[in-house]
Amino acid sequence: MSVCGSGAVQVFEQLAACFWHPVARSADVRSGQVTGTRLLDRPLAVWRDGDGRAQVVDGICPHRGTSLALGDVTIDGCLRCPYHGWRFDGSGRCTLVPQLAPSRPIPRQADVRAYRVSEHAGLVWACLVDEADELRPRPTWAAATDGRHQVHVGEVYDWKAQAFRQVENFCDVAHFSVLHVDTFGNPALEVVAPLAVEVSDDGWRLSFDFPYEACDPTGSRPPAPMVFEYEIDLPFSVSLGNASGPGTSLCMASSPLSATETRVFWVCTFPLDIEVDEEAYEAIEARIWNPDRAIVESQRPVRLPLDPLEELHLSFDRFAVAYRKRLKEIGF
Repeated sequence: MSVCGSGAVQVFEQLAACFWHPVARSADVRSGQVTGTRLLDRPLAVWRDGDGRAQVVDGICPHRGTSLALGDVTIDGCLRCPYHGWRFDGSGRCTLVPQLAPSRPIPRQADVRAYRVSEHAGLVWACLVDEADELRPRPTWAAATDGRHQVHVGEVYDWKAQAFRQVENFCDVAHFSVLHVDTFGNPALEVVAPLAVEVSDDGWRLSFDFPYEACDPTGSRPPAPMVFEYEIDLPFSVSLGNASGPGTSLCMASSPLSATETRVFWVCTFPLDIEVDEEAYEAIEARIWNPDRAIVESQRPVRLPLDPLEELHLSFDRFAVAYRKRLKEIGF
Protein backbone atom coordinates (compact mmCIF):
# COMPACT_ATOMS: atom_id res chain seq x y z
CA MET A 1 0.00 0.00 0.00
CA SER A 2 1.35 3.42 -0.93
CA VAL A 3 1.56 5.69 2.09
CA CYS A 4 1.66 8.87 0.04
CA GLY A 5 0.71 8.77 -3.65
CA SER A 6 2.18 11.30 -6.07
CA GLY A 7 -1.18 13.06 -6.52
CA ALA A 8 -1.63 13.49 -2.78
CA VAL A 9 1.91 14.82 -2.47
CA GLN A 10 1.26 17.38 -5.20
CA VAL A 11 -1.96 18.58 -3.56
CA PHE A 12 -0.25 18.87 -0.17
CA GLU A 13 2.73 20.78 -1.55
CA GLN A 14 0.63 23.16 -3.65
CA LEU A 15 -1.67 24.08 -0.78
CA ALA A 16 0.99 24.14 1.92
CA ALA A 17 3.02 26.57 -0.22
CA CYS A 18 0.21 29.12 0.23
CA PHE A 19 1.02 29.53 3.93
CA TRP A 20 3.92 31.07 5.85
CA HIS A 21 6.44 28.69 7.44
CA PRO A 22 9.54 29.17 9.62
CA VAL A 23 12.71 28.24 7.75
CA ALA A 24 15.34 29.07 10.41
CA ARG A 25 15.85 30.53 13.83
CA SER A 26 16.89 34.18 13.56
CA ALA A 27 19.94 33.58 15.74
CA ASP A 28 21.13 30.85 13.36
CA VAL A 29 21.18 33.19 10.36
CA ARG A 30 24.42 34.96 11.12
CA SER A 31 25.93 37.89 9.29
CA GLY A 32 28.29 36.78 6.51
CA GLN A 33 27.10 33.16 6.53
CA VAL A 34 24.65 31.15 4.44
CA THR A 35 22.16 28.72 5.97
CA GLY A 36 20.79 25.90 3.85
CA THR A 37 17.35 24.48 4.50
CA ARG A 38 14.42 22.81 2.79
CA LEU A 39 10.73 23.63 2.56
CA LEU A 40 8.24 21.41 0.75
CA ASP A 41 11.11 19.53 -0.88
CA ARG A 42 12.54 22.80 -2.20
CA PRO A 43 16.18 23.57 -1.28
CA LEU A 44 16.55 27.12 0.04
CA ALA A 45 19.43 29.42 0.91
CA VAL A 46 18.99 31.89 3.76
CA TRP A 47 21.34 34.76 4.59
CA ARG A 48 21.48 38.38 5.73
CA ASP A 49 22.13 41.17 3.26
CA GLY A 50 24.25 44.26 3.85
CA ASP A 51 21.50 45.84 5.94
CA GLY A 52 21.10 42.76 8.12
CA ARG A 53 17.78 41.74 6.57
CA ALA A 54 17.11 38.04 6.15
CA GLN A 55 16.77 36.89 2.54
CA VAL A 56 15.54 33.58 1.15
CA VAL A 57 16.06 32.29 -2.40
CA ASP A 58 16.01 28.97 -4.22
CA GLY A 59 19.08 27.10 -3.03
CA ILE A 60 20.27 25.75 -6.39
CA CYS A 61 22.44 27.80 -8.74
CA PRO A 62 20.86 27.94 -12.22
CA HIS A 63 24.27 27.59 -13.85
CA ARG A 64 25.44 24.11 -12.83
CA GLY A 65 23.03 23.08 -10.09
CA THR A 66 25.41 23.77 -7.23
CA SER A 67 24.03 24.19 -3.71
CA LEU A 68 24.10 27.88 -2.89
CA ALA A 69 24.08 26.94 0.79
CA LEU A 70 27.76 26.06 0.33
CA GLY A 71 28.50 29.62 -0.78
CA ASP A 72 29.29 32.74 1.19
CA VAL A 73 28.16 36.34 1.54
CA THR A 74 30.07 39.17 -0.09
CA ILE A 75 30.93 42.40 1.67
CA ASP A 76 27.98 44.12 -0.04
CA GLY A 77 25.56 41.46 1.20
CA CYS A 78 25.15 39.35 -1.93
CA LEU A 79 25.04 35.56 -1.96
CA ARG A 80 27.98 34.07 -3.87
CA CYS A 81 27.94 30.64 -5.47
CA PRO A 82 30.92 28.54 -4.33
CA TYR A 83 31.51 27.00 -7.77
CA HIS A 84 31.94 29.89 -10.24
CA GLY A 85 31.43 32.92 -8.00
CA TRP A 86 28.12 34.10 -9.44
CA ARG A 87 26.46 36.63 -7.15
CA PHE A 88 22.79 37.07 -6.27
CA ASP A 89 21.07 39.85 -4.38
CA GLY A 90 18.05 39.54 -2.09
CA SER A 91 15.64 39.85 -5.01
CA GLY A 92 17.27 36.82 -6.65
CA ARG A 93 18.83 38.90 -9.42
CA CYS A 94 22.22 37.72 -10.62
CA THR A 95 24.46 40.76 -10.19
CA LEU A 96 27.77 39.32 -11.32
CA VAL A 97 29.07 36.55 -13.57
CA PRO A 98 32.87 36.86 -13.16
CA GLN A 99 33.51 34.89 -16.34
CA LEU A 100 31.65 37.47 -18.49
CA ALA A 101 33.30 40.62 -19.75
CA PRO A 102 31.81 43.72 -18.05
CA SER A 103 30.31 44.82 -21.37
CA ARG A 104 28.29 41.60 -21.71
CA PRO A 105 24.74 41.62 -20.24
CA ILE A 106 23.80 38.99 -17.67
CA PRO A 107 20.94 36.85 -19.03
CA ARG A 108 17.69 36.86 -17.05
CA GLN A 109 17.90 33.08 -16.86
CA ALA A 110 20.80 33.57 -14.43
CA ASP A 111 18.42 34.88 -11.75
CA VAL A 112 17.11 32.68 -8.94
CA ARG A 113 13.67 32.87 -7.41
CA ALA A 114 13.40 34.90 -4.22
CA TYR A 115 10.68 34.56 -1.60
CA ARG A 116 8.89 36.87 0.78
CA VAL A 117 10.48 36.91 4.23
CA SER A 118 9.38 38.04 7.67
CA GLU A 119 11.07 37.76 11.06
CA HIS A 120 8.85 37.17 14.06
CA ALA A 121 9.29 35.63 17.51
CA GLY A 122 12.95 34.81 16.93
CA LEU A 123 12.22 32.94 13.70
CA VAL A 124 12.75 33.63 10.00
CA TRP A 125 9.52 32.92 8.11
CA ALA A 126 9.08 32.53 4.35
CA CYS A 127 6.17 32.15 1.97
CA LEU A 128 6.65 30.44 -1.37
CA VAL A 129 3.84 32.27 -3.20
CA ASP A 130 3.05 35.89 -3.92
CA GLU A 131 0.86 37.83 -1.50
CA ALA A 132 -2.13 37.57 -3.82
CA ASP A 133 -1.92 33.77 -3.68
CA GLU A 134 -1.37 33.24 0.03
CA LEU A 135 -4.27 31.72 1.95
CA ARG A 136 -3.33 33.09 5.37
CA PRO A 137 -1.10 35.85 6.70
CA ARG A 138 1.90 34.85 8.77
CA PRO A 139 0.91 33.61 12.26
CA THR A 140 1.39 36.21 14.98
CA TRP A 141 2.31 35.25 18.53
CA ALA A 142 1.54 38.42 20.48
CA ALA A 143 3.27 37.39 23.70
CA ALA A 144 6.58 37.14 21.85
CA THR A 145 6.52 40.81 20.83
CA ASP A 146 4.53 42.65 23.52
CA GLY A 147 7.59 43.53 25.61
CA ARG A 148 6.03 41.97 28.72
CA HIS A 149 7.56 38.54 28.27
CA GLN A 150 10.98 37.00 27.93
CA VAL A 151 11.28 34.80 24.86
CA HIS A 152 13.01 31.44 24.68
CA VAL A 153 13.53 30.11 21.15
CA GLY A 154 13.76 26.36 21.47
CA GLU A 155 15.98 23.83 19.81
CA VAL A 156 14.72 22.72 16.40
CA TYR A 157 13.46 19.13 16.00
CA ASP A 158 13.22 17.18 12.75
CA TRP A 159 10.49 14.54 12.62
CA LYS A 160 10.09 11.85 9.97
CA ALA A 161 6.37 12.48 10.02
CA GLN A 162 3.75 14.57 8.27
CA ALA A 163 3.20 18.06 9.66
CA PHE A 164 -0.49 17.39 10.27
CA ARG A 165 0.33 14.32 12.34
CA GLN A 166 2.71 16.43 14.42
CA VAL A 167 0.17 19.21 14.99
CA GLU A 168 -2.51 16.74 16.02
CA ASN A 169 -0.12 15.10 18.47
CA PHE A 170 0.73 18.51 19.98
CA CYS A 171 -2.97 19.08 20.63
CA ASP A 172 -3.79 15.53 21.80
CA VAL A 173 -4.43 15.82 25.55
CA ALA A 174 -5.53 12.21 25.99
CA HIS A 175 -1.97 10.89 25.98
CA PHE A 176 -0.63 13.14 28.76
CA SER A 177 -1.36 10.65 31.56
CA VAL A 178 0.04 7.71 29.58
CA LEU A 179 3.10 8.84 27.62
CA HIS A 180 4.39 11.71 29.78
CA VAL A 181 4.20 10.37 33.33
CA ASP A 182 7.95 10.91 33.73
CA THR A 183 7.57 14.67 33.20
CA PHE A 184 4.25 16.48 33.67
CA GLY A 185 1.70 13.69 33.12
CA ASN A 186 -0.53 12.65 35.99
CA PRO A 187 -1.20 8.87 35.93
CA ALA A 188 -4.27 9.32 38.14
CA LEU A 189 -6.08 11.30 35.44
CA GLU A 190 -6.40 8.94 32.48
CA VAL A 191 -10.12 9.67 32.00
CA VAL A 192 -10.63 12.64 29.67
CA ALA A 193 -13.95 14.48 29.48
CA PRO A 194 -15.26 15.47 26.03
CA LEU A 195 -13.57 18.62 24.75
CA ALA A 196 -15.47 21.75 23.77
CA VAL A 197 -13.73 22.88 20.59
CA GLU A 198 -14.59 26.35 19.27
CA VAL A 199 -14.21 27.34 15.62
CA SER A 200 -13.64 31.00 14.77
CA ASP A 201 -16.16 32.80 12.57
CA ASP A 202 -13.77 32.70 9.61
CA GLY A 203 -13.02 29.01 10.19
CA TRP A 204 -9.26 29.47 10.45
CA ARG A 205 -8.83 29.08 14.21
CA LEU A 206 -9.71 26.24 16.54
CA SER A 207 -9.50 26.66 20.30
CA PHE A 208 -10.22 24.72 23.46
CA ASP A 209 -9.25 24.70 27.13
CA PHE A 210 -8.14 21.60 29.02
CA PRO A 211 -8.14 21.68 32.87
CA TYR A 212 -5.46 19.34 34.18
CA GLU A 213 -3.57 18.68 37.41
CA ALA A 214 -0.05 18.50 36.04
CA CYS A 215 2.76 16.85 37.94
CA ASP A 216 5.97 18.66 38.77
CA PRO A 217 8.82 17.31 36.56
CA THR A 218 11.16 17.34 39.59
CA GLY A 219 8.68 15.43 41.75
CA SER A 220 9.21 17.92 44.58
CA ARG A 221 5.69 19.38 44.57
CA PRO A 222 2.17 17.90 44.48
CA PRO A 223 0.15 18.05 41.24
CA ALA A 224 -0.87 21.62 40.41
CA PRO A 225 -4.27 22.54 38.94
CA MET A 226 -3.87 24.41 35.68
CA VAL A 227 -5.67 25.07 32.42
CA PHE A 228 -3.96 24.42 29.10
CA GLU A 229 -5.29 26.96 26.61
CA TYR A 230 -4.99 25.85 22.99
CA GLU A 231 -5.37 28.07 19.94
CA ILE A 232 -4.67 26.52 16.55
CA ASP A 233 -4.00 28.82 13.59
CA LEU A 234 -4.74 26.46 10.75
CA PRO A 235 -3.15 24.50 9.41
CA PHE A 236 0.39 24.43 10.87
CA SER A 237 0.61 26.71 13.93
CA VAL A 238 -0.44 26.33 17.59
CA SER A 239 -0.10 28.48 20.70
CA LEU A 240 -0.54 26.80 24.07
CA GLY A 241 -1.18 29.01 27.07
CA ASN A 242 0.18 27.96 30.50
CA ALA A 243 2.15 25.09 28.97
CA SER A 244 5.27 25.83 31.04
CA GLY A 245 3.54 27.39 34.01
CA PRO A 246 1.03 30.18 34.66
CA GLY A 247 1.38 33.12 32.28
CA THR A 248 3.55 31.25 29.79
CA SER A 249 2.78 30.55 26.16
CA LEU A 250 4.40 27.79 24.12
CA CYS A 251 4.08 28.58 20.41
CA MET A 252 4.78 25.92 17.81
CA ALA A 253 4.95 25.88 14.01
CA SER A 254 5.17 22.61 12.11
CA SER A 255 7.22 23.43 9.02
CA PRO A 256 6.86 20.80 6.27
CA LEU A 257 10.26 19.84 4.87
CA SER A 258 8.28 17.57 2.55
CA ALA A 259 4.86 15.93 2.48
CA THR A 260 6.06 13.41 5.08
CA GLU A 261 8.86 15.21 6.97
CA THR A 262 8.56 18.04 9.46
CA ARG A 263 10.83 20.56 11.13
CA VAL A 264 9.35 21.65 14.44
CA PHE A 265 10.02 25.25 15.48
CA TRP A 266 8.89 26.33 18.93
CA VAL A 267 9.11 29.37 21.15
CA CYS A 268 8.09 29.78 24.78
CA THR A 269 7.34 33.11 26.42
CA PHE A 270 7.68 33.64 30.18
CA PRO A 271 6.62 36.54 32.41
CA LEU A 272 9.51 38.92 32.96
CA ASP A 273 9.68 38.18 36.69
CA ILE A 274 10.27 34.46 36.14
CA GLU A 275 13.88 33.26 36.28
CA VAL A 276 14.40 30.62 33.61
CA ASP A 277 17.27 28.13 33.61
CA GLU A 278 17.31 27.70 29.84
CA GLU A 279 19.52 24.62 29.82
CA ALA A 280 17.37 22.81 32.38
CA TYR A 281 14.21 23.93 30.59
CA GLU A 282 15.47 22.57 27.26
CA ALA A 283 16.29 19.26 28.93
CA ILE A 284 12.75 18.93 30.30
CA GLU A 285 11.21 19.84 26.95
CA ALA A 286 13.39 17.28 25.17
CA ARG A 287 12.04 14.61 27.55
CA ILE A 288 8.56 15.57 26.32
CA TRP A 289 9.25 16.09 22.62
CA ASN A 290 11.27 12.92 22.09
CA PRO A 291 8.60 10.35 23.15
CA ASP A 292 6.07 12.28 21.05
CA ARG A 293 8.36 12.11 18.06
CA ALA A 294 8.86 8.33 18.42
CA ILE A 295 5.11 7.78 18.59
CA VAL A 296 4.22 10.02 15.66
CA GLU A 297 6.98 8.61 13.45
CA SER A 298 5.49 5.16 14.05
CA GLN A 299 1.96 6.11 12.99
CA ARG A 300 0.49 4.61 9.84
CA PRO A 301 -0.62 5.73 7.42
CA VAL A 302 2.01 8.44 7.38
CA ARG A 303 -0.48 10.97 6.06
CA LEU A 304 -3.22 11.99 8.47
CA PRO A 305 -6.50 10.31 7.39
CA LEU A 306 -9.12 13.00 6.75
CA ASP A 307 -12.01 10.59 6.20
CA PRO A 308 -13.69 10.27 9.63
CA LEU A 309 -14.29 6.56 9.02
CA GLU A 310 -10.61 5.70 8.51
CA GLU A 311 -9.72 5.83 12.22
CA LEU A 312 -11.78 5.36 15.39
CA HIS A 313 -12.83 8.60 17.11
CA LEU A 314 -14.24 8.79 20.64
CA SER A 315 -15.62 11.66 22.72
CA PHE A 316 -12.20 12.88 23.81
CA ASP A 317 -11.04 13.12 20.16
CA ARG A 318 -13.18 16.14 19.30
CA PHE A 319 -10.21 18.30 18.44
CA ALA A 320 -8.86 15.69 16.02
CA VAL A 321 -12.27 15.44 14.35
CA ALA A 322 -12.60 19.23 14.03
CA TYR A 323 -9.01 19.62 12.79
CA ARG A 324 -9.35 16.92 10.13
CA LYS A 325 -12.70 18.32 9.00
CA ARG A 326 -11.23 21.78 8.49
CA LEU A 327 -8.17 20.42 6.65
CA LYS A 328 -10.50 18.63 4.26
CA GLU A 329 -12.58 21.79 3.78
CA ILE A 330 -9.43 23.80 3.03
CA GLY A 331 -8.65 21.36 0.24
CA PHE A 332 -6.10 18.96 1.68
